[in-house]
Amino acid sequence: MLKSTLATFLAVILLVVLVAQPSVVTAEGYDWAALVAAEEAAQTAENEAAQETAETTKKKSGNSFARALGAPFRALGRLFGGGNGKKSEQSASRKISEKEAVTFETSKVVRVRDARSEGSGSTTPPVVLNQPAGVHLQKGRELLNAGKVNEAIAELSAAQSVDPKSAEIQNLLGVAYGSKGMNDSALKAFEAAVRADKDNAQYLNNYGYLLLQTSNFEAALKQLKRAAKLSPNDARIWNNLAIAQCQRAKFDEAYQSFVRAVGAYDAHVNMAAQLLAQGLGQEAIRHLEIANSLRPESVEILARLAGLYRMTGRITDAENARRNLLALQTSAAAQK
Repeated sequence: MLKSTLATFLAVILLVVLVAQPSVVTAEGYDWAALVAAEEAAQTAENEAAQETAETTKKKSGNSFARALGAPFRALGRLFGGGNGKKSEQSASRKISEKEAVTFETSKVVRVRDARSEGSGSTTPPVVLNQPAGVHLQKGRELLNAGKVNEAIAELSAAQSVDPKSAEIQNLLGVAYGSKGMNDSALKAFEAAVRADKDNAQYLNNYGYLLLQTSNFEAALKQLKRAAKLSPNDARIWNNLAIAQCQRAKFDEAYQSFVRAVGAYDAHVNMAAQLLAQGLGQEAIRHLEIANSLRPESVEILARLAGLYRMTGRITDAENARRNLLALQTSAAAQK
């Protein structure tokens, strides 16, 4: 019993650490790896506890396995503000805390070293001035694609001095500044690009995306709606629009935008991620339950549901989800 008790305790500690550490936000979707890993650790502990119980108490019926399976989750339920009996069910409607919620970001911005951190000597080649704007523009684009952001900014700035009204130059400057984390300069460049070419969906998307990154959600929503209208088949635009709509609590609209971006199943998974980031655990569960009904064979969704049920105090539902998860895993192993 000492081994099973220790394993259960370690599983509890692992889950507390994973949930208590806020991760950085991503537009790449929700990374459920930490929650799934914790569920797998808890399951290992439960299996060992069940085996120990079976070996030491052979006279007990199959209900002893259910009790061994349920016990660790009742402990975790109390840890997260749940409990047992009616008290646990009453706590199910609470919002999860910031420490319990996994944080998300809309997308990663590639960071490059600023020229000031690259040493006292600059390796940036001098820009040949008095060339046509197109020459500087082409060089700037090539340098940007090669990841040489400082050199790209120099060439694009030269192009801008020759042709200050070019939307394309301003857009590329915005991309370059944004990749260095120079958000104020990037926003000004994107705004200038959009003013110069009001009907370019990609310029609008870039501008809206950076507004989203800088928490200017209402302005982001406006730009991304315009972009989606101009380019209704662009999944990236719909994805960014959905995230902006979630930030403005327009959840029904956000779901429809996610559907346009990734389809119904992944739309429910994405909505669960966004809702969980805002502490809306029960709403996140509803979307995962629908996703589970669409793909009942998904081990990953069941693991997420089990974790969220437990985090929101729904201990009975967590135990049922864990049993279903174990059945799926057992069936999959038997077919190998």
